[in-house]
Parts: sequence; C-alpha cells; structure tokens
Amino acid sequence: MIVSVVNTKGGVSKTTTSVFLASELARREPDRQIVLADLDKQGSATEWADRAHDNGDPFPFKVIVSNVKRLPRIAQEMGPEAALFIDTPPGDSAVIQAAIEMSDFVIVPTQAAGLDLSRVWETLPVITTQMYAVLITSARLGTKLLTDTIATLEEQGISRFDTIVPLREHIRTAYGLRPPHDVAYSDVLTEMLEALKEEVE
Repeated sequence: MIVSVVNTKGGVSKTTTSVFLASELARREPDRQIVLADLDKQGSATEWADRAHDNGDPFPFKVIVSNVKRLPRIAQEMGPEAALFIDTPPGDSAVIQAAIEMSDFVIVPTQAAGLDLSRVWETLPVITTQMYAVLITSARLGTKLLTDTIATLEEQGISRFDTIVPLREHIRTAYGLRPPHDVAYSDVLTEMLEALKEEVE
C-alpha cells in the first residue's frame, strides 16, 4: 500500500497527516512494515522523528529522507504487505505528480479557508486514475466556514473523507514526540483502508 499526502500549498497539515496516519496504522498493526518517505526539503517529518527519538519516545515506524528517483526502489524493497506513506513538499508539481503516479491512494489535506481550497482545485487535475479524497484538517467544528467548505466540495462532486480532523491541542503540540492516539485520524485510516479494500474486491 502506497499513500501520498499532497497539496501544492504549505501549512495544510500534510506532515501531520502523514505522521499521524502512519502512527495509527502502526498502533493497529504493530507487525506491519511501515515507512514514511520524507520528500519535503524542509524535512519536517524527519526532524520530528529525530526529536522524538532524542526525547526517548521514538516513532513506531521508519522515516527516511528521499526523493522521487529513489521512491520506486524504496517501494520495491518493501514487502508486499508493507505500507509506504509519502510526505510531499508544497509547490513542487513534479515531485507531487511523481508521488501521485505511484500511489494506491492520494490524500489531499486542506483547511476550511478560501485560499487553501483554491489550491485543492490546482492539485486535483494531476490525480487521474488513483483513488483520492480531500481531508479537512484543523477544523473549527460548528462554524459556517466549515459548513460552507463541505458544501463547496459536495457541489463540485469532490471525493472527501467523512471524518473531519478538528483543531485539537494534542495534535498541535505533538511535534517532537511520538504522536498520541487520535480518534479522528484513526477514523480517517479506517475510511481509507475500507475504500482500498472495496476497490480490490
């Protein structure tokens, strides 16, 4: 299983989504080989993993610095039941497209804001045959902005996760530590795995 987390805009929780989903999968399936490939030049996922290790609370999966040329080799060297999550950089369309093309599922995180949604429209055209879903993150529940964002996605026929990741303090303060269990990201993982299973069947 190869999952890429993409958006041409930064600051929409791509790294947070990658790390939390990999962590939730490791919690659910501790014997499964899980790798997170960090393609972002800022190296946020790598730095997060290093800090967690230094704090005595290491990630339950491997994080590696990589690039698009090495991605196929990484995938080839992993077992058939392994899971590869790809954290992509903002603004680099070539890297984003390469990650998308080798993925079984593409997650497009966005916040409930006009500028963030505009970047979703820019990202979606390069997703052709892959399964995908938009994930609303850092959401303030019960707001008109969130309601309008959901309505806009539905009006455009855009695939999205039913689960909304709310703005939560334990998510915002998790950097540098092994991510705590999060119900929303666990539900996102369940939705994705069920969609992949249905596609195979």
